[in-house]
Amino acid sequence: MIGRMILETCASVDDAIQLLKELPHRGSFSYVVLDRNEKTYVIEASPRGVLVRQSHVCTNHFELLQHENRHHLDDSRRRMQTIDRESHKHLSAQDAFRLLNDKNRGVFSGLYKSWAGTIHTSAYFPKDLKAWFALGGDQEPIEFNFAGWLKGEDIAAEPIHGELDTKMGIANMD
Repeated sequence: MIGRMILETCASVDDAIQLLKELPHRGSFSYVVLDRNEKTYVIEASPRGVLVRQSHVCTNHFELLQHENRHHLDDSRRRMQTIDRESHKHLSAQDAFRLLNDKNRGVFSGLYKSWAGTIHTSAYFPKDLKAWFALGGDQEPIEFNFAGWLKGEDIAAEPIHGELDTKMGIANMD
């Protein structure tokens, strides 16, 4: 819901940061925001505060709001190190998506029982006003054209299918 509010009301990352500082937060979550100027920030939000850092990488732990972190974060930190290491290779968009979504590349997580499993993978292209999205691992992304959406056109999309290796119920997934 908050992600949709950002998309519908914010024209820039500065707007998104301001909105997230004003909203109450019931849970802890990191938002990665990027705008047409390619300014990228990670906004760490919790019921007790909102802090912002300039970065394009986050996993399942906070870097700034460390007191909000759960105790078992080794996997999250390992995954972040993998992303940091690979991001210096100047990957193509497709290769970067594969790094995040392929189950055997070290970033995708199946730790759903620990609330640390990867549910979706997304990529954003602000200059082209497009986004890629996939549910589960080892999936090809579905492409969304935001240029049309911004003009008021409906995004005609079929349901997005994916598979998570868990018996846990996940909101909005049948």
